[in-house]
Amino acid sequence: MNVLFLAILFYLLYRFVTGFLIPVFRTTRHVRQQFNQMNGQAGGKPPGSPEGATRDASGNPHRDTSHPDTSKVGEYIDFEEVK
Repeated sequence: MNVLFLAILFYLLYRFVTGFLIPVFRTTRHVRQQFNQMNGQAGGKPPGSPEGATRDASGNPHRDTSHPDTSKVGEYIDFEEVK
């Protein structure tokens, strides 16, 4: 009885590792490689540095404000809730 229980336990563990853990690790590695490739193709800028940002002497990032931001997300509409 004990041997049968251990055999079932090992089988379930084997199925979990081969069916779930290994594909998750492979997918994670593949996504990281693609992310690094896209970062490298984008001009080698470090992640987190905004496009068009420059740094002053103290190392603080500053946006280039020579051209205004023309992207408009939406218009604010004030409304009253009617009960």
